[in-house]
Amino acid sequence: MPLTIAAAQVLRGVIDHGHSLERAVENLGDGFNGNLSELKEIAFGGCRFYIYLDGIIAELLRKPIKEKDRIIHFLLVGAIYRLEFMRAPDHAVVNESVGALEKTNQSWAKNLTNGALRNFLRHKSEIIGSLNKAHVRDAFPKHLHERITRDWPDHAQAIFRASNKKPPLTLRINQKTTTRSLYAETLKGQGMDYVLTQDSDIGVTLSKPVAVERIPGFADGMVSVQDESAQLIASAVALSGGQRVLDGCAAPGGKTCLMLESQPDLSCLVAIDLPRRTPAIEQNLARLKLSATVMAADLLDTAAWWDGQPFDRIVLDAPCSGSGVIRRHPDIKHRRRPSDIAKFAQQQLAMINSVWPLLKPGGRLVYVTCSIFKAENDHVIEKFMAGKEDFELQSLNEIFGLASSFGRQRLPGVHSGDGFYYCGINKTPEQ
Repeated sequence: MPLTIAAAQVLRGVIDHGHSLERAVENLGDGFNGNLSELKEIAFGGCRFYIYLDGIIAELLRKPIKEKDRIIHFLLVGAIYRLEFMRAPDHAVVNESVGALEKTNQSWAKNLTNGALRNFLRHKSEIIGSLNKAHVRDAFPKHLHERITRDWPDHAQAIFRASNKKPPLTLRINQKTTTRSLYAETLKGQGMDYVLTQDSDIGVTLSKPVAVERIPGFADGMVSVQDESAQLIASAVALSGGQRVLDGCAAPGGKTCLMLESQPDLSCLVAIDLPRRTPAIEQNLARLKLSATVMAADLLDTAAWWDGQPFDRIVLDAPCSGSGVIRRHPDIKHRRRPSDIAKFAQQQLAMINSVWPLLKPGGRLVYVTCSIFKAENDHVIEKFMAGKEDFELQSLNEIFGLASSFGRQRLPGVHSGDGFYYCGINKTPEQ
């Protein structure tokens, strides 16, 4: 299968059928034996900038391509991405795109494809200049563009720009085995460039991402892959020896392992998630030689898994829209629907209400999402607090982001790291 057709199939699966981008690449299987890294570059880039590229194609064609021939549309998406963002040679992209149609049932479209691409090359400036809709220029679906602009009017452009960039590879140092300065020396010794994370004192970001098997010390548990914003959880929770800790919605286990690394003398750490998600927690614990009580269960069904012993600390990293991690998962742009945000908020509120009774008086719950939408963050906390008197909000410092009504918000492009929301809630001690 030609590279251009394989990339077009992946893009069609994501955009038209709501498939996971990573899964769509994996599902190509043995049918594709070309350059996988180049395929991923086109697929991820085409997905990231699809709204923008689709706008260009609309200017190039007199009428949209019929549904049964949509593979041609996505062939053009991949080709224009290569021309505009990969700086591939013009003639090579045009020839490969036209030639690939010989392998499909749409060879009739060779003239259309050739004409559209050559028209783009001849009139690129005028075509791009004619894209007058803000959400198209910023390569975001209209409903997400409007919500981000409404929630963060002063930072919207920074968020759009950062969300359209390739994500960095940031590592968390295992404090049980080394220090950041010692690990930095290891990187230097292997000729790997890096920068120290700004707000986390246990992180380094590689200047050039590499496969995990090439990360020094990864297999031995010296480091883990984790974004800087997520690395801040331990200081928000304020762990100390002897505590019982619950990590709700714990998969894939990054926060579980971070808490165990930062405070090895916990009395107990329970990591809970749905059965299909718990194997990833177990794998991370095994690689880092850490121990936790992993439970495959529904967090909301507390009667089925809670032993009645209250927790000193609860971390609720609630399922969310993922709007703060779009740079890592650009298919989020196309898989989210306007109605999804309210559904997530309803689930988040149900979760925080279900675990609150499990917290000891004097204990702390930290509510976390990788969303930048107020509907999933401050608005959820506001509804949770309504009618309650047994709580007080924990003050978090500026490393956790911009002060919001109840917590702190880290934003892509404004802060280093992904978009994350943090809110600490202390339960009032018994009198």
